[in-house]
Amino acid sequence: MLETQTQAIERNTGKNTKIPASIFRAYDIRGVVDEQLDSSTIRMIGQGIASEALTNGIDTLLLGYDGRLSSPSLSKALIDGILSTGCNVVNLGQITTPMLYHASHTTDFDSGVMLTASHNPSNYNGLKIVFKHSCLAENKIQDIKTRIEQARIVSGVGVYNELDITPAYIADVCSRIEIQQPLKIVVDCGNAVAGDIAPGLFEELGCEVIPLYCDVDGSFPNHHPDPTVPENLRALSDEVIKQGADIGVAFDGDGDRLGLVSNTGAFIDANQILMLLVYDIVPRYPNAAIIYDVKCSNKLAELISEKGGKAVMHRSGHSFMKQKMQETNAPLGGEFAAHIFIKDRWYGFDDGLYSAARVLELIGRSNESSQKIFSKLAIPFSTPEIKVAISDERKFSTMEKIIASAKFDGANLVTLDGLRVEYKDGWGLIRASNTSPALLLRFEADSEERLQQIESEFKALIRNADKTIEANF
Repeated sequence: MLETQTQAIERNTGKNTKIPASIFRAYDIRGVVDEQLDSSTIRMIGQGIASEALTNGIDTLLLGYDGRLSSPSLSKALIDGILSTGCNVVNLGQITTPMLYHASHTTDFDSGVMLTASHNPSNYNGLKIVFKHSCLAENKIQDIKTRIEQARIVSGVGVYNELDITPAYIADVCSRIEIQQPLKIVVDCGNAVAGDIAPGLFEELGCEVIPLYCDVDGSFPNHHPDPTVPENLRALSDEVIKQGADIGVAFDGDGDRLGLVSNTGAFIDANQILMLLVYDIVPRYPNAAIIYDVKCSNKLAELISEKGGKAVMHRSGHSFMKQKMQETNAPLGGEFAAHIFIKDRWYGFDDGLYSAARVLELIGRSNESSQKIFSKLAIPFSTPEIKVAISDERKFSTMEKIIASAKFDGANLVTLDGLRVEYKDGWGLIRASNTSPALLLRFEADSEERLQQIESEFKALIRNADKTIEANF
């Protein structure tokens, strides 16, 4: 059958098709709805993905979509495009991205497409693609773009089915988690798709759940669904204090990232979450690789080594991190952007809800409050992620200029992903965002004074590369 499909691809090569190049990003496809992504474009992308799947021996794709306003209509176009190639579709409906990953591990089908733009603004949408448990990135995403442009599309008639995976997902999480003492938690889903499942999941785990913004509304009326930004968790913090809750948990637009606030309402960053998980997981895996991205703290790497693991720095990006996890058979990995990958008692993909359950399990075992637990893991002299606006068209060429001109005496320069400059008493990072028109920066030091010095050095570096960039941080 594949021979026939390959022949069809060759016969169907015809007039080149125009499609916005900028939507094909490093580890997914994202664009502004109607401007860059409409039903026609999504249908073509569906044809391209399915044609690529068929040539790789994949005859069925799982499909899910998030709670964005555009997702139901775009999902219909996506399904139509996939079916038109002869590839089958199993529609999982409105779910979190990790639920699609979970289905790829627990059903007869190991590949799928998730219609989501994660934490991007409400006027965006996009696609995350999984072939045989691996998220496509870089060249493999570009291959789909090239296939569409060259009209190398298979023709056929696929079979359509639907499947409700929510009960199986909840049952699987609950079979692996035991919360020893009842916890009172506030759950903030930011009106995103996790609102369909998170409150019920945590109630099933025995928690008293106070829902906050858990009704799905793709206009995101209360706050942007990015739980790594403290401002977005202000209402969660206030509600935790008001309710006397043990902790507050929050999720992003498609449920693959986790945010926390302690019982005192204090924001908990991803480094602290990862450190807590390191204490729990790493001692049981001596000498195992533990993967962290270039934005994470040196303190995290030091703790990994202290607990007997091998700290491995890697590129930012959920696809790259999952690839490295698979390559090294790591039991744990994480990004400062709060994608947390747990292979211990789970499947190794980033899942905000499962990661939250693991944290709740650890808090339930302790006699200490969440504030006391996480305050021991705080990094006092560090910045959040800083965004400097720059167009998508200029950001990568500007980074090339910055790297080429970088001179830092006595420091170690890491160019794994952007430029990370490591001093004896701190570090700084600048890299191009793969999901938004911005340069991203992070800084950490042993003192506030040194932190400001490192920031100043990076401001000068940016201005030397491009004086039009407003580096006002």
